[in-house]
Amino acid sequence: MERFVVLDVETTGVAFSRGDRIIQLAYAVVENDKVINRYSTYINPERSIPAFIKSLTNISEEDVIDAPYFGDVAPKLLEDLSHSYFVAHNAEFDLGFINEALVDAGYSPFTGPMLDTVELARITFPTEESFRLSRLAESFNMDHENPHRADSDVEATTHLLSEIFRTFSELPLLTLQQLEKLSGKLKSDLGSLLLTWIQNKNLTADEAHIDSFQGIALRHDQKVYVEDGLTGYDESMNIDDFLSSTLGNSEKMNTIIPAYETRQGQIEMITFIDDILSKDCVGLVEAGTGTGKTLAYLIPSAFYAKKTGEPVVVSTETIQLQEQIIKNEIPTLQKILPFQVNTALLKGRSHYLCLQKFENMLRNDPFDSYDRSLSKAQILIWLTKTVTGDVEELSLASGNSRFWQEVASDSSSCSSPSCPWFSRCFYQRAKKKSRHADIIITNHSLLFSDVMVDHQVIPSYSTLIIDEAHHLEETATKQFGDRLDYLTLIQLLNDAGGREKDDWLPDRLSQILDKNLLEQTSEIEEYAKLFRQEWNDLFLLLNQYVTKGTNGKNETGRLSKIIHNEETVWKNVEEAAKRCNQLFKTYLSRISSFVRELETFLETQKGNKGQIALEWLATMKSQLEHQYEMFHHLLLYQEEGSIYWLEVETKGPKQSISVQGCPIHVAEKLADAFFSKKERVILTSATLTVNNKFDYVMDRLGLKDFQVETKQVDSPFSWDDQVSFMVPDDMPLIQEVGEEAYIEAAAIQIYRIAQVTKGKMLVLFTSYDMLKRTYHQLKNMFDETFMLIAQGVQTKSRSKLTKNFQQFDQAILLGTSSFWEGVDIPGDDLSAIVMARLPFSPPNDPVFKARSDFLKEQGKSPFMQLALPQAILRFKQGFGRLIRRSTDRGIVVVLDRRIVTTKYGKLFTRSLPQVPMLEGPMSDLEEHIYQWFYDPSRNEEGNTEELTNNVDDS
Repeated sequence: MERFVVLDVETTGVAFSRGDRIIQLAYAVVENDKVINRYSTYINPERSIPAFIKSLTNISEEDVIDAPYFGDVAPKLLEDLSHSYFVAHNAEFDLGFINEALVDAGYSPFTGPMLDTVELARITFPTEESFRLSRLAESFNMDHENPHRADSDVEATTHLLSEIFRTFSELPLLTLQQLEKLSGKLKSDLGSLLLTWIQNKNLTADEAHIDSFQGIALRHDQKVYVEDGLTGYDESMNIDDFLSSTLGNSEKMNTIIPAYETRQGQIEMITFIDDILSKDCVGLVEAGTGTGKTLAYLIPSAFYAKKTGEPVVVSTETIQLQEQIIKNEIPTLQKILPFQVNTALLKGRSHYLCLQKFENMLRNDPFDSYDRSLSKAQILIWLTKTVTGDVEELSLASGNSRFWQEVASDSSSCSSPSCPWFSRCFYQRAKKKSRHADIIITNHSLLFSDVMVDHQVIPSYSTLIIDEAHHLEETATKQFGDRLDYLTLIQLLNDAGGREKDDWLPDRLSQILDKNLLEQTSEIEEYAKLFRQEWNDLFLLLNQYVTKGTNGKNETGRLSKIIHNEETVWKNVEEAAKRCNQLFKTYLSRISSFVRELETFLETQKGNKGQIALEWLATMKSQLEHQYEMFHHLLLYQEEGSIYWLEVETKGPKQSISVQGCPIHVAEKLADAFFSKKERVILTSATLTVNNKFDYVMDRLGLKDFQVETKQVDSPFSWDDQVSFMVPDDMPLIQEVGEEAYIEAAAIQIYRIAQVTKGKMLVLFTSYDMLKRTYHQLKNMFDETFMLIAQGVQTKSRSKLTKNFQQFDQAILLGTSSFWEGVDIPGDDLSAIVMARLPFSPPNDPVFKARSDFLKEQGKSPFMQLALPQAILRFKQGFGRLIRRSTDRGIVVVLDRRIVTTKYGKLFTRSLPQVPMLEGPMSDLEEHIYQWFYDPSRNEEGNTEELTNNVDDS
């Protein structure tokens, strides 16, 4: 009989050695999946409790003053722990703290088996977005009313442990056996439990849903598409009849989608797109927030695809938006259409697991480690569930992007028709599904990379819907460009002879090699060391170049500098690059020769000894060749019409530099190589117009010579009722007072607004430097009742920052570039947006500067034709973060008074929905904000005489 003690402690801090102590201890004793005993007590820490801990745990000095000391409860704890597993969520912390407290009290530390439910949840539930206890409790509908209280945490962890054990017990036998092989590398003492589950496994159990192959258990292959005869499509079906009988019929729609409201703008957009598809031309649609634009283009796409038998490709900006369409919009589409639609999700090859590589990695991993073992365990369980093999479903252990690269599908995968996994290959399955699809969902990056590889991935298509089309120029620019950094190549060199060790080959290949091949490995090792040194010297010279006269920091906080070939100091870089080129070519030649001869040699050997190493070397050779192409293009052969620059991290090693290059203009390339190849294209976004005209977007995307029809669809939201838009007239102008004084003033205004809104505020910046300096100002102004979250301070991950922001009642989130769009925080979590500055691109951005210089040479205004339109589109995106639903309500405050003091400022306000702009001193705006949130009936009555109601009549 196994016995488990599920425990949690609350402490005054994270370090016992620095005086932190336990303030609450709770545990539950579990036998036979039942709790047989519970224990909970406050502990007197013999020290004060920090304010943050009081706020987090709701444990006060009064709770612990008369509580027992830890030494008093230690004997009972040790008695209950005897012959038990120690179980906790993040067990290393709890066990470490308990053991230090035990030793301090004169007892021996606990040395029995341990289970960490964070680690075990990662393995058993590999697709969960978060492994925080509160999020897992929510996922499994567990009671967890008081997070960060030991007793509540123990109850939740006990339920979680039960779910984990149930999942393990239901796994296929093959998966349990593979996990048992990996268990020695895990932190949790899982080995004996796995053996028990293996022994108890009923070998005659029904595993019809499992496909066992090559020692790995997979979910049984599913049919990937619907036969045309089963779709229910009738050629007599008419989209106009469908609109009147379905979308226009609220009563019927309410039976399909609860609380459905007919949106006239959505119906207008459907009709417009249907018309464009019949005309064979280009259509531009700006659809205001809340229009329901995704369904508005999916519905006519489905009708068109069924009527013509040709696929419609839908492209979005990000993988996340692709997922959103598949998970949310396609199921809704299927519910409302009178026929079945085949849809396929298609991503770049590296998103899919290569089963051949993964099988080889399980057999022999040349770089085995804890993180890699954890990832293997996650993938083993994921394979019993996934149909797609898409990494986006997975929450891999942090820092394991490199491991995924080693098991992801690439050009070397499926290269042999004899690959045993070909019929089960996830990438091939995705391609097969897309060949039978009516609607193919992809992303802008794959759209352009497919153009560059002569359409080898996406099946032939003539009809294209581009969502988030305002990103198209930026994505095309990146895809038609290159990026090289120091570390990627160094890692490859380390793997192939660059490390200071004799046996660099995996699988101890050297034990079976002949004399000739062994000599070659020594030569490769020598060349790798020489090349590594030259590569290091090259990047040190690049560092010297970039730090002498940089263009300044970009909006992410990195230093950047445009490369000027004619500069004397660049000649030193060129000489070093030429030396690298010679070594790079020689090194590649030696690796290629070695791979060829190794392949011939292994054909004479019995068994497949060394085959895994050969595949690994072939993949690495392919990666090296790709690195060489980029190196050659970026540093030795720079094309006319492109811009090349360096970026360097301000912190970190001197070699932390990237070399980048891209075309200055993509309009002509888009027109010739992309749009001209399609018969009908729809481009849509919430932000395509500047001053209610599509001219800017048409010019940037090369659409001036095409037949283009345009449509603006207004948002259905009542913007004047849902948004209050304000500009404080007592903010200084930055050009008059300087940046330091402006930041101080901005911090004060943000503080004052937050006091009224109680946080729930997103503050948008245009540079990381200003964000960080404002953050430090605000840090000194707010007490612990406000949670201040800043991009690049806590983390750079937008999703983590957003989740963190939503978990606190009074939170302020400071964000830069990526937060101006793509962030969806509906409801009460976000009620205020503050724009620190109007979102003009930094003038030192290399691509922006190159495009500006080009316009100057043509005698045109870079400000009016580039900087201003870009800023307006971004401003509209930022404004749109606030209202995501018809029930949302909040304020937008623009601190940058250029919006009212300059002539061009009106162009920003004209591009917004009809929202009155109030201008006045912050003291009056504070009163207005209070009324807006807490007394809506008075928000425009009698108390805003001091404010200027500025509505543009133009």
